[in-house]
Amino acid sequence: MSAVKDQRVVERPFGPFERMLALRYLGAKREHGGLAFISVVSVVGITLGVWALILTMSIMNGFRLELISKIVGFEPHVFIDTRGVPLSTVDELMVKLRQRPGVENVEPLHEGLGLLSAYGRSDAVQVRGVRPEDLRKNHLIADSVAAGQRVRDNPTEPAPRGTLGQGSLDRFGDDGSLSQDLVMGSAFAYQLGVGVGDKVTITQSNGARTVLGTAPRTKTYTVSAIFHVGNERYDRGVVFMPIEASKLLFGYGEGYPVVGLRLTDPDAADDFVRQLETEERYVMQSWIQRNGTYVTALVVERNVMRLILFIVVVITALNIITGVLMLVKNKARDIAILRTIGATRAGVVRIFMMSGTVLGMAGVGTGVVLGVLCAIYIAPIQHFLEYITGTELFPADIYQLDALPAKLEWAEVASVGGAAFVVTLLMSVIPSLWAARLNPVEALRFE
Repeated sequence: MSAVKDQRVVERPFGPFERMLALRYLGAKREHGGLAFISVVSVVGITLGVWALILTMSIMNGFRLELISKIVGFEPHVFIDTRGVPLSTVDELMVKLRQRPGVENVEPLHEGLGLLSAYGRSDAVQVRGVRPEDLRKNHLIADSVAAGQRVRDNPTEPAPRGTLGQGSLDRFGDDGSLSQDLVMGSAFAYQLGVGVGDKVTITQSNGARTVLGTAPRTKTYTVSAIFHVGNERYDRGVVFMPIEASKLLFGYGEGYPVVGLRLTDPDAADDFVRQLETEERYVMQSWIQRNGTYVTALVVERNVMRLILFIVVVITALNIITGVLMLVKNKARDIAILRTIGATRAGVVRIFMMSGTVLGMAGVGTGVVLGVLCAIYIAPIQHFLEYITGTELFPADIYQLDALPAKLEWAEVASVGGAAFVVTLLMSVIPSLWAARLNPVEALRFE
């Protein structure tokens, strides 16, 4: 009875006997037929591959978050085309939209293209007319201007890294349609060489009609504030003025050409538009559709980078095949003895598969831990390296960020770790099957 009982213990899949042998083979010294140096290299390679994959994807998530936050902070999240609609109808629509759940603010807009000139320099720019209260509610712009004002009011306090805004939004648009206030981005102000209080002229082509054709309309404005949001597209390409002054400059009649909505959840903009289109007859567009090129480019870049780095992990995991094959060769005598005393082919497969899987788990686990820690402490690591090297690795004046942005997504970490583990498991099966095919007679012939 005891012999039968022992046989059951030996044959139990992944039982104590098989686990003991797998761990003993891993812990054996090289002269006793243990793992070769190539196995250690494979563990280190898997560790570096998983670490690089998690860290790179976290940094790309951080950059994506920075870019998207600039877009959703600067622009409305939903655009409704109300050109040609009477003002009374637009007002009713705005009242109705304010009562919808998920709507944070409703702001009418007027957009046009103009040529701005100052000190002999000129460039085309998008002129955006907004209500003064809506511009002050735009935290991305208002906070930039306010931060610059705080630094000037308190020169003894250390200034934050990067460019700051200038001027004030307190009196923006006080004169209504006759207002000459203009708010522009820091990059465009630098390009024209203007500052707060300077005069600029705006020329637009849709002026008065004459017998010789349409004459351009030119008007002078005063720069009342300069903002800096850290996105070249906005800092160089958009200026703001009161919406009534903008309509007067471009000769727009009654009403508003665009109504913008800011949502409490910008990611739900597409769903909000689809639902609203079933209730209203206006043409609508979400910020995701309006910036489709940027969003698509980020998604494609992220997927391609993930694929490339995962291929690196797969290539590194191939070393497990070599390592376990060398272990099988060194343990050929042991395999033959196991087969002669009753071990099955499946048992031999499980023993060496566990050995290879332990190597993979060690590499994947260490890589996940290193990747998570580096993503969490990316800023201190960057500043430490800058202190050691004496150079600025991530210039704030170029990237407009204090440190490399990194956003850790735990679901992505779990998927990376799980996929890497599956790859290492598959790589362990191949040499394990080869070990099971070993003929005990051939293995013991020369022993």
